[in-house]
Amino acid sequence: MESIKDASAIAITEETQVAAARRAAADLCRRLDLSESTTARAELIAVELAGNILNHAKRGTLYMGPTATGLGIQLIASDLGPGLGDVEQAMRDGFSTSTTPGLGLGAVRRKADSIDVYSRWNEGTVFAATLRDRPSGDEANVAVLSTHIEGETLNGDSWAIYPLPGRTIYLVVDGLGHGPNAAVASAAAIRVADAALANDVHISLVHIVQRMHGPMQATRGAAILLVSVAEADGKVLCCGIGNISAVLCAPDSSTRALVSHNGTVGHRMARVQEFEYPASSATLLVMHSDGVSARWKPSQYPGLLQRTPAVIAGVLYRDAVRGRDDATVLVARISPRIHPNGGEQDA
Repeated sequence: MESIKDASAIAITEETQVAAARRAAADLCRRLDLSESTTARAELIAVELAGNILNHAKRGTLYMGPTATGLGIQLIASDLGPGLGDVEQAMRDGFSTSTTPGLGLGAVRRKADSIDVYSRWNEGTVFAATLRDRPSGDEANVAVLSTHIEGETLNGDSWAIYPLPGRTIYLVVDGLGHGPNAAVASAAAIRVADAALANDVHISLVHIVQRMHGPMQATRGAAILLVSVAEADGKVLCCGIGNISAVLCAPDSSTRALVSHNGTVGHRMARVQEFEYPASSATLLVMHSDGVSARWKPSQYPGLLQRTPAVIAGVLYRDAVRGRDDATVLVARISPRIHPNGGEQDA
């Protein structure tokens, strides 16, 4: 199966783009090697989400990409329209108007494996739907949205998620600049991380970054951020070089930014260091490249942190993407093991 990490962004401003969304969904499902039945569901959902944008917000964007595990398709519709008002009413069959052949958002709820929506009056709506051939519970806790800058065909950003014994490692890479040379740099970083972790699942984040430096000297270099989350207690380790942002968002909307040193992997690294942070259950990890503004705050979005990672990523993309660089947002919900008595389990 082809390895796909990027999402496509389809502007929805007029009716012909609804058909374009259907074709894009079918093409992505084929590239992901999904079944005919899943492809048919994805086509219907793409049509309904695009039609809903057009009919109720007049304009917006439909993002389509792989789920974080690569085993399914993720569709995220975003707009700055009037909002849905009564979300439950909107989810009933018939809410969407006659420009789509289905039964509106109610059809989306029935056809998708999972859905979520965040809508505020006069501030727009983000709707996420996920489809898979087979159930995969892990996908509910993590989502990634990554696109290249308009005018390019290759994404200079890349990302990877490594589920390992006792921990999960999240990696976001931003090749310097954008376009093919940036894509070469980010691909080199991913290859080194893949090989390092295949050889030693217990390798430190510092050693992974140090191993990237030499092979990446032949490239234009990249900003790198690695975050490790312990399965037992949710303890977070991070190691970064460059301007990739990461923040831990607590359920009460308080935040803590993760530290990354200045530099460019492959060119200049004055210091490589791990930092440790505590994190409780239900904490969100949000990582993003500098194609996304770091000025957003959870307090701007009442109730957003309780939504799924896919919807959270969609909201940040809608409101914080700068539009002058490749952009990647990774959102993961930290869920350490919990004792039956309510305490967090020891390793």
